[in-house]
Amino acid sequence: MTRPHREAGFALPITVFIVTLVTLMLAAIFVRVEADRRIAESSGSSVDAIAIAHSGLQRYFAHYDTLGSRPPDGDSLRLNVTGGFADVVAHFVQRPADSIANLTYLVRSTGRLIQPTQGSDPQAQRTVAQFAQWQTGTLDVVAAFTAANRFDDPDEDDPTLDIRGVDQCGVRPATTGIRVPGSPPSYPPVVTGSPAVSGGGNGTGVAGETDIDWNAVIAGGFLPDYTALINLDTWSSYFINGDATLNTASGSGLLVVTGDLTLGGAGSSWRGVILVGGRIIFSGTLNDLRGVVVSGLEYMSGGTPPTGYWGPEDTTTRIWYHSCYVDSALTAVSGFAPIPNAWIDNWATY
Repeated sequence: MTRPHREAGFALPITVFIVTLVTLMLAAIFVRVEADRRIAESSGSSVDAIAIAHSGLQRYFAHYDTLGSRPPDGDSLRLNVTGGFADVVAHFVQRPADSIANLTYLVRSTGRLIQPTQGSDPQAQRTVAQFAQWQTGTLDVVAAFTAANRFDDPDEDDPTLDIRGVDQCGVRPATTGIRVPGSPPSYPPVVTGSPAVSGGGNGTGVAGETDIDWNAVIAGGFLPDYTALINLDTWSSYFINGDATLNTASGSGLLVVTGDLTLGGAGSSWRGVILVGGRIIFSGTLNDLRGVVVSGLEYMSGGTPPTGYWGPEDTTTRIWYHSCYVDSALTAVSGFAPIPNAWIDNWATY
């Protein structure tokens, strides 16, 4: 039977239509895959740019922490980091009247991702920001040894004591040798200063004379270099939560102990500042402390620290005021302190 003329060539258009449809579908799939790939690459580049910005922010903080001097308003630095560079700018947002009080900054870091195979132009950039305070380590030197919790020699062993309020660095005027609440003690036998021994007031008042914000310190306001007694001779800062013991050890920097501090063994030496919430037990054979020592700071948080102990007869304790060691110790806590929950990772669109 002969095929009717109207049905001739019907399969060819259908075939062309199907091939065209499949081609369009494949093209759409390829476009979608390419778009997804570009989105993934863009997302990855954005993450890399944020990492570069954050790295630049931390390096900026570390730079000025090392210098020990705060940056001026509008200060800017370009810092090269792995994968690109970061442009960091710092501005004052709160400036107190007191020139040495904490000053609040907004530090903004723009990270730019560089891929050498793509040329020298940044492939992505993101800006992050951090509110931070510049903290200056300061301490009102009341005496070479301020014992807000007093001290005692319960066994009447009469240990050898040498307390000096005269500045061993020769820079500042002499301070008091020993400051205690209540009546000044009739001993120790070797104390010098201006005056040698000072009494009066109560424990809370004497602790307050140091102007140390002890509540802020124990609540986490102090960010130390170490929370254990390690790397002691590095002029670092140390925060020990609880009691601590130095046995035949030497160290330097700022040592903060929330509980009691015991100096034992053959004796220990420290250069810098020692702040103790409770008491100090001087049981080492030779205790050599040069800088400033304060005990009994628990009074500032409503506690009642026990009385300090000078030690047995065969012990020798030296506490000499040394302003240069004090300044060196406080340098460890001068620098940027980021304000918690004040970091912004999308500053450019904030």
